[in-house]
Amino acid sequence: MIVPAKRGFWQLLLTLQGSVLPRVLPQILLVALLSGVAWLMYDYLPNYFTSYSASAFGLLGLLLSLLLGFRNNASYARWWEGRQQLGALIMHARSLGRLAASHLTQAESQVTQQQIFLLLRAFNRCLIYGLRDKPIAVELATILGPEQAQRVAKKSNPADYLLLLLSQQVAYARRKAWLSEIMAAEFESLISELANVQAACERLKTTPIPFAYMLLAHRTAYLFCFLLPFALIATTGLTTPIISCVVAYAFFGLDALSAELEEPFGEQPNQLPLFAIERTLDINLLEAQELPAPPPLTAVKYWLN
Repeated sequence: MIVPAKRGFWQLLLTLQGSVLPRVLPQILLVALLSGVAWLMYDYLPNYFTSYSASAFGLLGLLLSLLLGFRNNASYARWWEGRQQLGALIMHARSLGRLAASHLTQAESQVTQQQIFLLLRAFNRCLIYGLRDKPIAVELATILGPEQAQRVAKKSNPADYLLLLLSQQVAYARRKAWLSEIMAAEFESLISELANVQAACERLKTTPIPFAYMLLAHRTAYLFCFLLPFALIATTGLTTPIISCVVAYAFFGLDALSAELEEPFGEQPNQLPLFAIERTLDINLLEAQELPAPPPLTAVKYWLN
C-alpha cells in the first residue's frame, strides 16, 4: 500500500510511485498512434468523417463511465472490507491475548498462557501468509518449533487447525479450573470472531467480481479509447492526440486500478500491507508477554508491504 505523504503540486503531478501510469502507458501510446492514423486519414479522406460521430461517442462514454464506476465501487468495497477484516483480526487477537495475560496468572497455568500466545501468533502469520499463497512451514517453525509447525502445515487449512488448538487450550484451562465458565465462554467467543475473520478473508480471496462483468467493462474501455480518435478528429483536429490520450489515461487507469483493488491481499502498490499488519500484531502479542519484539515494518519509497 502506498503510504501518503505531504507532496507539492509538481510531485503529485509527476510521481510514478503508486501510479497506474506505467501499467497503462503502452495502451496510451497506442491511442496516440491511432490518433496519428486518424489525422492522416482525415487529411486524405475528409468526407468519411463527420462531427456527428463525436456526439454518438459521448453517449458511449457515458455508458462506459457507468460501467467503470460500478466496477471501481465494487473493487473498492472489496478492498475496504479486506482492511476492516484485518482490523478485526488485530482487535480480537489483542483482546484474546489480554484475557490470557490477565486471567491465566496461576503458576501452574503459565504453560497454557504461553501456548495461547504462541498459537495466536502462529494463527496471525498463517492467515496472512495463506492469503498471499506463501509457504508457511518455515515461518511457523520460528514460532511453534519444527515438529509442530510441520504438523500444522500439513493440514488442508492450517489456520483453522490453529484455532482448534486454541480452543483445546481454553478447554484444558477450564477443566483445570483456571478459568471460570463465564471467562472460558469469553475466550471461545473471541476465537469464534477470529474464525469469522478468517472465513471473510478467504471469501474475498476466492470469490472475485464476476468475470463476465469485468470483461464487459474491459472490452468497452478498449473499444471506446481505440475508436475515440476517429470520432474526434473532425472537430478537434491537431489536438486529437492530446484529448484522446487524456481520456485513455482516465479510462485505462480506472480499469487497471479497479483490477488492482479487486484483489486486496496481493502485493501490488495499492493493495493492503498484509506483512506490515502481521508484524504489528506480532509485536503487540510479544509485548503483552513482556518479551522482546522486532521493529515494525516501514515503508520503502512510500510503499508499505
